[in-house]
Amino acid sequence: DCTLANPPSLYLAGNMLGPAELRTESNARRQAGIAATYLTRQALADSFGIDRAAAILSHDNIALDPRKLTAGLLLRALGRKARLYAPVQATEIEHGRDQVVVKTSLGPTISARHLVLATGYELTDIIPATAHSIVSTWAIATNRQPQGLWPATALLWEASEPYLYVRTTADGRVICGGEDEDFTDEEHRDAMIAEKAQRLAAKLGHLLPKLDTRPEFAWTGSFGTTTSGLPYIGALPRFPRIHAVMGYGGNGITFSQIASEMVSSAIGGLQDIDSELFAFRGC
Repeated sequence: DCTLANPPSLYLAGNMLGPAELRTESNARRQAGIAATYLTRQALADSFGIDRAAAILSHDNIALDPRKLTAGLLLRALGRKARLYAPVQATEIEHGRDQVVVKTSLGPTISARHLVLATGYELTDIIPATAHSIVSTWAIATNRQPQGLWPATALLWEASEPYLYVRTTADGRVICGGEDEDFTDEEHRDAMIAEKAQRLAAKLGHLLPKLDTRPEFAWTGSFGTTTSGLPYIGALPRFPRIHAVMGYGGNGITFSQIASEMVSSAIGGLQDIDSELFAFRGC
């Protein structure tokens, strides 16, 4: 139970994509078999009460509580005889012909036929140099105001730089995030929470003027991305039993699903049709 919901989404015109570009994008999506409806300023205002030059309306989206989902997946894995070592730090990785051995900070040594590194932006030394960068992002959550939300509580995405997204929670809060910029260090990133929270609240108020945008919670985090926009997925060069999945950017749900199929195929000795697209080339 992770409070799963299926709201529509609105991709709003911004400083990166205007009405003409969104119309082109909407047509491209439909040609690719992805349902999309182009909304003019008037249609957007009439249906959702949002004043923007244009938007793309999409359906069949998913909103959920990620902590509850993660806990549920871990419990399901444990029920299928997985073993969980936590909290623990991997201190050394040894690659052999038939197995991989991981030494840990708490003493136990873990051995397996294959190892998958899914460590977010914290890369281990064994991963080769890649066109990879780290981005920081910030978010706020308002107080509970279920009576003041917009129609259908659509997910909102702004085609702007800096990036902005808005969604609601099951108990009626509004989460607004974005203001992304290049990561320097955690101390600098965390020190900017108050300033970034004010900026996000101001942008949210401009977009939804009837909303109480005062932040009740504010936080920050970092993620890895690549210059191409595509993640790295696959076995590491020279270490065929060690697989890595990294550089998701803002598309973790899509790319993690792809990674699960590709890595499981590789472990089973099969060649995935998309393996070259995401491989560690030139490393």
